Amino acid sequence: MMRKALLMISMVIGFANAANALVTDLSNRRIEIRYSFNGADLILFGAVGATSINTYNDAYDVVIVVRGPEAPTIVRHKERVGGIWVNTNAIRFPAAPGYYAVAASRPLEEIATPVAFASYGIGFKNLPLVADSGTGRGLTVPPIAFRDALFRLRASEGLYRQEIDSVSVVDEGLFRTDIHLPANVPIGNFIVETFVFQKGSMKARHRINMHVDKEGFERAAYTFAHEWPFFYGLVAVIVALGAGWLAGILGKK
Repeated sequence: MMRKALLMISMVIGFANAANALVTDLSNRRIEIRYSFNGADLILFGAVGATSINTYNDAYDVVIVVRGPEAPTIVRHKERVGGIWVNTNAIRFPAAPGYYAVAASRPLEEIATPVAFASYGIGFKNLPLVADSGTGRGLTVPPIAFRDALFRLRASEGLYRQEIDSVSVVDEGLFRTDIHLPANVPIGNFIVETFVFQKGSMKARHRINMHVDKEGFERAAYTFAHEWPFFYGLVAVIVALGAGWLAGILGKK
């Protein structure tokens, strides 16, 4: 609680010296993944000023978007053929976010129109995703069915969280929310962007960066596997053979 209070006070002091109407900060901007990592819970605090947003006369809403590193992703469609499930079609997303979360102080449909959210890329359906079908026609707009399938798959893994978390207004001009990162969160750079809406219009936005990376033995093993894959595979085979040999010796005793 003391850490939260100090963070909140420092943000308010920082806001008093800032020219912007919105200031945000995270309880931790660098997440280290070690052998015991089972997820992380972060706190985002924010302060809304009165330069372009009058928090005392008009209510305001806060929408927070957390977006993780992008990576190629393949979504396959299966059909039952002759009693066997087989892949009949596949779509490759060259750059799909590995983590995506949207939190809001109210349901999105009560804050602004879909057009307003589309103009700022808020919400999974407004992400500028493109697809490569592998037919040599280049990048195209992905079919809705494959786009929805991508969302369902990532949501089942805890990597996509749309309107699952809420933003709490702590006091006049102050708000907070919790950011949940699962154990399988991808490593890389994250963007945490906060939007303030008032009467359906976006009044202010603020962006901060967050980084997730492996540390210690996990960092060394990850680097070894990616920079020297042949030797990593060779070591893995030797370790497996050694473990099998040792198990056989112990089994005879």
